[in-house]
Amino acid sequence: MTKLINLHNIFQPILQVDDRLHASITGYEMLMRDVSGAFPGPQFLHSLTTQEGNERWIELSQEALDHVLAGHPDRKIYINLEPCQMEFNNVWKFLDTTYQQYHNQVAVEITERRETLHSLDYLDDEIRHLKELGFELTIDDVCAGGNSYAFIVRQLDVIQRIKISLLLFRNEDFEVRHDFVKAWLAFAAHHQLDFVVEGIADRKLAQAFAGSPTVLQQGFYWGKGSANI
Repeated sequence: MTKLINLHNIFQPILQVDDRLHASITGYEMLMRDVSGAFPGPQFLHSLTTQEGNERWIELSQEALDHVLAGHPDRKIYINLEPCQMEFNNVWKFLDTTYQQYHNQVAVEITERRETLHSLDYLDDEIRHLKELGFELTIDDVCAGGNSYAFIVRQLDVIQRIKISLLLFRNEDFEVRHDFVKAWLAFAAHHQLDFVVEGIADRKLAQAFAGSPTVLQQGFYWGKGSANI
């Protein structure tokens, strides 16, 4: 059994950026990291398919949320939830308790990862359950893994935000990356969804997506994240 040791959470800012690159923080994504500061990888993800692994994830998540939200009612944190975690009652209990404690200060991002082929109604009931608990919901990394166009369309009446990661298109040139973002931005605008561009790594990318009130930015150019905010 993989043990989640030497792990911690950091908080990476999500920002509204004007056309002069003046940025204001609108929230933070909570991200798990190992001692080197990197994402812990396959062993961590596998641990989330177990009761023990989720107990440790809950412990780390609760500790981090309490640390950054206590006494700060204006902060908003987006936590990642892997599809496999929705099979565990302890995760649902944690989510229910978290919303009762922090209400709209905590939102949920549904990650793109999947372990097996899934049914046509993949996660529909689970996502509606999250909505019934009260959470604002985000679909992470659109067009990656299980977070396809068809999947997102099925969730339009319960989600508030979608995110696209430029890291998916790291091998494409700037124009192709920009066109992917424009297409998903048009989709988000049409369906009145918030839209976040992740993977903003340099000033050129920041400038390309700046100045729109409907586009938020996230990435190393704006900060890798910290345990203390």
